[in-house]
Amino acid sequence: MLHIFGGRAGVLASRFPQYDKDGLPRPGKFDQLKLSEAMIQATTDRGVWSPVGKVRGAGAWGTDDGKLIYHAGDEVLIDGKWHPPGVHGAHVYPAADPIPRPATTGSAEAAEDLLKDLGSWNWSRPDVDPMLTLGVICAQMIGGALEWRPVTWVTGDQATGKSTLQRLLRHVHGGSSGLLQASDATEAGIRSVIGYASLPVALDELEPDEDPKKGKAAAIIRLARIAASGDQILRGSTDQKGYQGNAYSCFLFSSILVPPLPPQDRSRLILLDLNRLDRDAPKPKDDPRRLKRIGATIRRALIERWPSWHDRLGRWRAALAEHGHTGRQADNYGTVLALADMALHEAMPDTAMLGSWCAKLDLHLRNESVDVGSNAEDMLVHLMSQPLDVWRRGMKHNVASWIAMAAELDKAPTEIDTANPHNANTYLAQFGLRVKGKKLNASLVIATKPLNGLRGLFEGTPWAEGVWSQAARRVQGAEATKTCFARVSSRAHEIPFRSIPGLLNAMDDTGRGHAPGVPIPPDEEEQYF
Repeated sequence: MLHIFGGRAGVLASRFPQYDKDGLPRPGKFDQLKLSEAMIQATTDRGVWSPVGKVRGAGAWGTDDGKLIYHAGDEVLIDGKWHPPGVHGAHVYPAADPIPRPATTGSAEAAEDLLKDLGSWNWSRPDVDPMLTLGVICAQMIGGALEWRPVTWVTGDQATGKSTLQRLLRHVHGGSSGLLQASDATEAGIRSVIGYASLPVALDELEPDEDPKKGKAAAIIRLARIAASGDQILRGSTDQKGYQGNAYSCFLFSSILVPPLPPQDRSRLILLDLNRLDRDAPKPKDDPRRLKRIGATIRRALIERWPSWHDRLGRWRAALAEHGHTGRQADNYGTVLALADMALHEAMPDTAMLGSWCAKLDLHLRNESVDVGSNAEDMLVHLMSQPLDVWRRGMKHNVASWIAMAAELDKAPTEIDTANPHNANTYLAQFGLRVKGKKLNASLVIATKPLNGLRGLFEGTPWAEGVWSQAARRVQGAEATKTCFARVSSRAHEIPFRSIPGLLNAMDDTGRGHAPGVPIPPDEEEQYF
């Protein structure tokens, strides 16, 4: 009982006094029987309680009415006032080790100084990357209160300043108590340290594993994916009690190379590339005390300006949407740009500012959307690159070469019997594939049943055992059909050649091709096909 009540025997003695034989209260003593009865009654009145979704550790959190709560570990900031840890509203804010607090006042000068410091690195996109990095740092500070937490990856060769940037992050967040930082971590280790908190995570040297699907990095990236949208983590344990914690942290990785990622992870990623610093370039400032002051001031500015957050974010997302950037791109870049804007300016962004920044980002984001692709596109690229187990003149040709021959595309491999396209379709049918039509109007028919040929082509991939049909039906222009493949009837999906990445990129003598999915002017069709 003393342990539960923090050793406050005096309080218990005044509420549940223990009397001596003369009926006088005994100093500092309490009636344990009456206290136990009161505790049992209180727990009965409260009912069964589960911590799932109700416990909030150190970090920033949002409320249902749009407010921001900052849990500093030893105290909780609510509506500008500090309160002891405990039950506040519908959540429990348990006592924890203190984390860095916001400064007493906020100002735009701190964010301007940090933005200038970030410009010291040799970014591949110097016009936008410092601003994006400032927004990422702001997202790390209040990640638990955000609906979307972008995952950031800083990449660059040796001696580009990745470790120096990691050190700046640690100082800006107030030291190791405000940022979980490591260069050798596991997913389980991160979960155990974070617990119920929403503190940011920054991991250095997260290089690709030998097995990208089962390695340490893959598990950490899965955790970052969960945290991006925010959720609870439920895991089993050897003692059968299980584990429950939060996944509301903002993750940042840095490495020389980025591991291969599936589309659902690539779409959540803000990629920041660093180039080598010039020899005469000034070194980034690295004064811990100064950076801690800057971080505390920015943290306070974000808290003070939080009431404008949802309106501000809506304006940035709307501006990006006008430039054709929706979905994950709007989530990622709308969030970080709105946060950087909120740290730099108390006033709301005007139309000119929004339009200027969207114009800067437009080319970068369009190139990025091509890199991200989709699961369906990845499936087609994999299929096109697979060699068929059919030998011609001592060579095995890939699927793309065989269907190019079957459709009589220009520059199809001469090793294949181009005089008889029917032979190509005959071979393709053995693998559950068939070409319909010729040249520009051709299409590829893919069986939906796991026929032996297709099963082998997709073995060991996410599209194995017929799952490829789910990706095939999502391809633009795909239509359901039914046909025979080497006398085996099967439902299928018919996909236009125009929707297959790279297939119609016929190269001329200069090495130039035509981008897939882009309409080709009639006077150029003969050139490309």
